[in-house]
Amino acid sequence: MHACGQLAVKLLAYHHQFIFQMSKPITTFCTRIAVLIALTIALSDCSRRHNARHPIRRRFRYGQAQAWNPGAQAQARHVDRIEAEEKATTPRPNIVLFVADDLGHADISYSEGNLQTPTPHIDKLAWDGIILNRHYTNPICSPTRSALMTGKDAWRVGMQSSVISEGEPWGLPVQFKIQPQYFKDLGYKTFIVGKWHLGTYSRDHFPNHRGFDYSFWFHGGDINWFNYTAGWITPVPNNGRAFRENDNMVFANITNNFYFPEMMTAKAEQIIHDQDPSQPFYLYFTTPVPHTGIDQFGAVLQVMPKYQLRPPVRSFTDKFPERKKQIGLIQVLDEQFKRIVDALAYTGAINNTIIVFIGDNGAPLLGTSAIGRGANRGSNWPLRLGKGSLFEGGVRTLSFIWSPLLQRCGHITNQLFHITDWLPTLYEAAGGNLADLDKNDITGMSQWTSLTQGQNYGPRRELVNNIDSRGGSYAMIYQDQYGGMYKIYGGNLYMNNYFGWGVTEGTTLDNPMKVWTPTSVECNFPEGTEVTQCRPYLSDCLFDLINDPCETNNIASSYPNLLQTLKQKISVYNQSVFPFQNKPFDPASHPDLHQGLWTPWLDPSEVYDADPLTYSTFIPTSFF
Repeated sequence: MHACGQLAVKLLAYHHQFIFQMSKPITTFCTRIAVLIALTIALSDCSRRHNARHPIRRRFRYGQAQAWNPGAQAQARHVDRIEAEEKATTPRPNIVLFVADDLGHADISYSEGNLQTPTPHIDKLAWDGIILNRHYTNPICSPTRSALMTGKDAWRVGMQSSVISEGEPWGLPVQFKIQPQYFKDLGYKTFIVGKWHLGTYSRDHFPNHRGFDYSFWFHGGDINWFNYTAGWITPVPNNGRAFRENDNMVFANITNNFYFPEMMTAKAEQIIHDQDPSQPFYLYFTTPVPHTGIDQFGAVLQVMPKYQLRPPVRSFTDKFPERKKQIGLIQVLDEQFKRIVDALAYTGAINNTIIVFIGDNGAPLLGTSAIGRGANRGSNWPLRLGKGSLFEGGVRTLSFIWSPLLQRCGHITNQLFHITDWLPTLYEAAGGNLADLDKNDITGMSQWTSLTQGQNYGPRRELVNNIDSRGGSYAMIYQDQYGGMYKIYGGNLYMNNYFGWGVTEGTTLDNPMKVWTPTSVECNFPEGTEVTQCRPYLSDCLFDLINDPCETNNIASSYPNLLQTLKQKISVYNQSVFPFQNKPFDPASHPDLHQGLWTPWLDPSEVYDADPLTYSTFIPTSFF
């Protein structure tokens, strides 16, 4: 307990004595009054000095004091000087962005209390941090990652329509500045480990050319987790190696058959252990787990025996073998998170680190697997649909923030939070000037102040889930002044033949295999049952997300004025849409033409690595 707390305890004790000993002689009475006054003055002075050293507490106290204290302005100027001096000397926090791939809403145990998928290490920091219960992304990988990196809606940077497949000559336009470039401006060392998926047809699109000092990455949406190849059946069968360190391909004679989720975790540990404590670092850890691993031309779940033998996996029924594998992958995800946190703790870096956990979109469901290159058997239950759709199961994703810098944590916030908000939020947390972001027309909003103050609301009142003229779909969420939250959804969805819910495999109504948690979604209507039909390709749908978070009841016909208002908003936003960048597969990219490799085949100067990697010991063990 600090000195102010000790004074407060003494003051409280003397106050009690004063109240219960009023009958004592007058001299004792006067003495006690004098002591009370002296302690009160001492506590006030101590609090003033203590709050001057803690800007978050001070902001709240002085916000009240200015209404009655005639010296408040002078006092505030003095405190601002102290804050400025502290800001100049306080080291910037390290930032770790942990992004999970195709993670189902119900597949982390803190979210829906799913007994199939216990994730104790993720849960520990989630409950000790701030859980973002209304966190929204795009419904697929490349658009979400472009929005995360640029702080701009995917439809404002031309990335709104689809993911980038291998051999397609397009990517996130290089004219847009992205997160590592902003943080390098603040003096950070920047690292990416894992999935890139923002374009590789030229080296200008590689991570090291877009602000990362070091990269350990694979090209596209998926990769074989043992031989690091990627490919697909259409438009022609193709398959090639797609794993790089910095600009250079990692060949099979350097490393092969090392389970990729473990290899990338070991690399992240190495990076953390090797950091200079005097310089902040930014680590973008973008795991392919629990996305389906790609085995040549078939999507398979690749999980190691040591995870399959863990109790929650081994005890699960064999009636659903693919779901059983996916439960094993959730154990891999939890282990990755644990090891990164342990590395931060071991080095002491955790004492000045912000950790953000994000799911990039919902899990792909079995009913849409023909369109989405398979399903990972994840669960978004009881939210509607999943990956690839603008229903809640596709875009309402799991996320939390943890840091010792958060003064008020250990709670859930329902403030509307969009994936674009992370850049300005973390930039402000790192001591950056938000005016720097305004120069680049960032559309994300910093929510750092509301998070540090423990509020249940933030600056955002609406967000556009997506506007895709190519695919013909759109959706947005609007929060009114009374806290109501409404969503419009219109346009095409998949093949316009599937609009339902995916029940968690291995569960029944009698045995849901979950326990209630404070973040559990309460549908308020029968789960998985459509009350009023929604077919967005026929007419726009409208949902009340507060009273109907599972989108079972389309209220468009009941609230035509509200529907019209949201349609007008979509129309206005549509004026700012950046042309989509999508281009079809280029036969010149085929790995058969490039020694079995995926290359930057359209690079004007260097299609093949000028200085190929040659070393054989890929992960030094001296760091561990």
